[in-house]
Amino acid sequence: MFALCRFQKKKPVESIVAHESQQRPGSHESVAATTPASATSAEAGKQTKIKKVPWRNRLFGHPEKKETKEVEEGKESTCEPKPKATKTRWWRRLLTCCKRKHRVAPAATSDEEKEKKEEKKIRSSPAGNCHLDEVVAFSVAVEEFLQSTELPNLNPLTVQLLHAQFSSTKGSQVGVGDGVRGSTINHFGFPNLGQSCYINSSLQSLLTLEDFVSDVSRQDLVWSSFPEARLMRTFMAIRDARASTSAQSKVRLLRSFKEAVSAQAPEFRDHQQKDAHEFLTSVLDQMRSLSPLLQETAANMGTKYTCPVEDHLVFKMENTRTCSRCGAQSRRQEEFTNLSLDLVPGGSVEKMLEEYQKETALDYKCECGGSESSQKPAFETLPSVLILHIKRFRFTPSWQLVKVRDPVMLTRELVVSSKQGGSCYSLVSTVSHLGASGDKGHYICDGVHPDERPDTTTDRWLTFNDAAVSETTGVSVCRERQKSAYILFYKRQV
Repeated sequence: MFALCRFQKKKPVESIVAHESQQRPGSHESVAATTPASATSAEAGKQTKIKKVPWRNRLFGHPEKKETKEVEEGKESTCEPKPKATKTRWWRRLLTCCKRKHRVAPAATSDEEKEKKEEKKIRSSPAGNCHLDEVVAFSVAVEEFLQSTELPNLNPLTVQLLHAQFSSTKGSQVGVGDGVRGSTINHFGFPNLGQSCYINSSLQSLLTLEDFVSDVSRQDLVWSSFPEARLMRTFMAIRDARASTSAQSKVRLLRSFKEAVSAQAPEFRDHQQKDAHEFLTSVLDQMRSLSPLLQETAANMGTKYTCPVEDHLVFKMENTRTCSRCGAQSRRQEEFTNLSLDLVPGGSVEKMLEEYQKETALDYKCECGGSESSQKPAFETLPSVLILHIKRFRFTPSWQLVKVRDPVMLTRELVVSSKQGGSCYSLVSTVSHLGASGDKGHYICDGVHPDERPDTTTDRWLTFNDAAVSETTGVSVCRERQKSAYILFYKRQV
């Protein structure tokens, strides 16, 4: 029986449904709705081909489809269709991300948070120059890109980014002399090669010392022909390219300068953060070490060479030791390019100098048999530029490097006494360390504007934050850098 049913020819399901519908009263709409194509084809004199139903469907019926709307006993299903998920467009997601990124942070609740906020503010938007916001934002992006990339060789993408960093011409026009008048102050910045802010800030401070730089420049016939004087040549090349808009040339010169310093000081060869004071001291000591060879070279050329570091930055300190028993004294002189001062919380720079020159106890065995002595340092000579280093970093008993964040009163004028007489100095540059810890942070430089002269009262200064440069004043620097000032440059008044 099953075999006969299996092979018996069946009528199409559509024909059966239509036939049954025609036999029912009031089924006209159902017939019209079910077979509209048949009626149309009949009028056209054509027979529409009916889709053949598979045999398994004819034998076992049609399977239920989840997508169709179920109707049972004349009642509609109560299941509501799920709402279609709307996909957020890419530009809306980008806009939301930007808004979240630039959301204003809540007010800081401690000094450490305030300093972090100040560091972030200076990195992203230098204060006092709203025209440089776009340049600073791109500068920070380039800096983060370079810090996350090893730089054995610069690829084209890096060069392109650095070039765009200096392509903006926004900002106020200033004259800087020496054939670069009309350049924007933003062109004075140096790109960050990957945690090289300690190099940039040290170079900017040295370039602020016009007499020192001029003394190096006027003797170029001597050091330019000396192969070992690469440090001098790259330093002056950076001075000449300071106002250049070519980022590629600045990157090349900065790398060459770093390689020249690292040849004698390998600790500066990598791309890790270093101490700005140690780097500055190494640069000055290397320039001094070239003096004997350059003097010999100058003598062969029939001229003379005088070391700019010794003429402008070197000074002598005399230590006098006095025996507490017999009163015998001994004196010893020592040369310095800078003086490291212990930080006196809440004190001024002059107060720290007084503390440095105080008489202190010394364990020393005298010929008279006495074992107690005292020692007192004093200035034997004074330099044209006095560089003072504030000891803001110290080691804990567990040998952890921490930063001393106590404020120091920065004075614009400083009177220093020596055995040859006293002199009055004026603050011309500072190197500041931003950050709450000793193992990380960011160095910036504040210096007198190149157009500022001693007889003017405009008090124009510049803040050098790597490639971003903004205008400020000396009064503002002394007020805002009390907790971060690290190296001070004082120039002797004429």
